[in-house]
Amino acid sequence: MQQVVFDIPVKACMGFDSFGRLGEAAAECGKRALIVTGTAVSDTGLTGRVESILESRGISSIVFNSIGPDTTSEVIDAAAGLASAGKAQMIIGLGGVKTLSIARAAALIAPSELRVDDYIDGMQPDKKPLPFLSLPTACRDPFMFKDSIMITDGRNSRCSLMSTAGVYPEAVFIDPETAVTIPAATFSFTIMDTLMYAIEGYISEKSNFLSENLFLKAISAVVTSERRLDENLTDREAYIKAARAGLVTAMGLSMAGPGLGAALSMIISSQFRVPRVLVSAVVLPIVLEYGVKVCPEKIARLAPILNESTDGISAVDAAERVIETIRHRIGLKRVQMRLSEFGVGLDDLGGIAANVRKFDFITQLPAPVSTDELTTMLRKTL
Repeated sequence: MQQVVFDIPVKACMGFDSFGRLGEAAAECGKRALIVTGTAVSDTGLTGRVESILESRGISSIVFNSIGPDTTSEVIDAAAGLASAGKAQMIIGLGGVKTLSIARAAALIAPSELRVDDYIDGMQPDKKPLPFLSLPTACRDPFMFKDSIMITDGRNSRCSLMSTAGVYPEAVFIDPETAVTIPAATFSFTIMDTLMYAIEGYISEKSNFLSENLFLKAISAVVTSERRLDENLTDREAYIKAARAGLVTAMGLSMAGPGLGAALSMIISSQFRVPRVLVSAVVLPIVLEYGVKVCPEKIARLAPILNESTDGISAVDAAERVIETIRHRIGLKRVQMRLSEFGVGLDDLGGIAANVRKFDFITQLPAPVSTDELTTMLRKTL
């Protein structure tokens, strides 16, 4: 019998107005906070709301909002330096996956003499990190329950999953209301990103009966959310479903691991400076194609969730139908849908495929894939 270990040392609060619970958690950490966010989030008024919540608890705050689309690791030193200079007793991350990873890294190194380049090169902080509170504005962070963060090295534009040496957020607050502030097209792609991570976790070699059921719940919630948003962009229930999908996917990933799509999206996004969620949408069919090859029965089980009938057809045929359905849904999005439109050329594919192997979680794939095989799959997305 497969052993199951389920241990999430993070307090998570999800629901409308869950941000209101931030003050209580922050008060347990101290009286001075650094809020790490991006310029786009600051423009929505969410930063001011977080400042007001903290102020109501007698907590003073400084805002670091220098994170943008092209931000890399060097900004972590700036955020950590500001935390130290301002004698911050906690760091609060407010934004998407990149912002939350940067904020978490700053919390990790701020109390020490370590610089971010040292951390990327393998050194671990020698002092206890600052408490980190996470506010994911897109209702998801696949790494919120893992001791790893996604960092793009400013020296070479390479993206890595860095270990946090067992350090997790003190608390995560997932408020669907924040997603309403995101442009509808962008949020639609964050949903597809959640779908990719859920499918990869579902077929991961490390997945177990508990995580598989969590991933299936997440996939179902994503599909429901997307359908409702297609009909009504202000449907509150659609945002609740998306938030649930993000939370449940992260719970599943605490036991399983991501795969090819996660690695490809991080590599291409960092190297070609394009939004990672758009790359995820393009490479999702690669994940599914790989799944059809190595575990068609699992992929076929997604057909009912997508409202596709598979009566009288084989598992492989049913899995192929799942791929076509998702391809069609991606094709409905009116943005760049080929890697070539991100600046990726034929000569880049071999290097991208080779870099995938540098991610440790690739060893958790249900079956190995060669660099040549992956290059062939990527060629179809140009």
